[in-house]
Amino acid sequence: MKLLFENWRQYEKYHDVFDNHIYITEFLGIPLPLNESGHAVFTVDLREQIIKEHLLLEGLLDSIKTYVQDKTAPLYHFMLLVYRSLKEKNSMLLKQLRTNIYQMIVKPLQHELNQILNKFKLGDIYKSIDTKIIRPSLAMEGFRGLLSTAVLGVFLRLGYKKLQDLIENIKEKISVKAQFLAAVKEAVAKWLKNTFEEPWEKIKSITKNVFDIKKWINTIGPIVGGAATVASMLHPAVKGLATKGAASTPEEKACKMACKRSKRNPECHVCRAKLAKEFEE
Repeated sequence: MKLLFENWRQYEKYHDVFDNHIYITEFLGIPLPLNESGHAVFTVDLREQIIKEHLLLEGLLDSIKTYVQDKTAPLYHFMLLVYRSLKEKNSMLLKQLRTNIYQMIVKPLQHELNQILNKFKLGDIYKSIDTKIIRPSLAMEGFRGLLSTAVLGVFLRLGYKKLQDLIENIKEKISVKAQFLAAVKEAVAKWLKNTFEEPWEKIKSITKNVFDIKKWINTIGPIVGGAATVASMLHPAVKGLATKGAASTPEEKACKMACKRSKRNPECHVCRAKLAKEFEE
């Protein structure tokens, strides 16, 4: 009887949360098991998980609200979109922002990194990045899925630039093909460890347990060169959704026109790859 009373009191307090299945699945990222009739089944453990995630998200929302009060904050436009999607429980905006990051940054750089690494017969390195970093990030759901995709986009842009730079540096110093390939292989192994594996563990941990957006930004920013660099890296994905974002560059305008005609247009893929590879530091 005592347990039934506790469950009822818990339901009464959070019934708006428990009754909003879209909020639970698409914002909290918690799947709901269904019975044979198609109705959600709430166990005691599941209710506790939902309450915990809900309170965490409420705290995060408060921290984002504080952050966007400063319109000069480096990630103001991105965080305003995140705030609007969470505050208004706008699943379409949440999905669109994540889709933009994937289509305009992650997907083109997946292709570019795969091509470069396979060119030097280092396809196993790309498989490692794909298995350990890319797929787990894209598999996350809810608000964490959005933040993990954003961080993934930032790290792929950083990784691509560093990879290009190290190959160019080796090319300037070594002309003998066998020695060049050996030097690239050695340098790429260090690049994988320093750019992805070690920093990513720290980022993965804070994204999984994020409750303060400023702390999240302050963890990512120094790794890639500052919060302003993070904002620049995410700009192509944010610009189309921000109400008052910075003016589009000529390259962004050209890309928008090419993709407007057809996203299958080769020009669309080329310009998206170009925008994904270049950013202001």
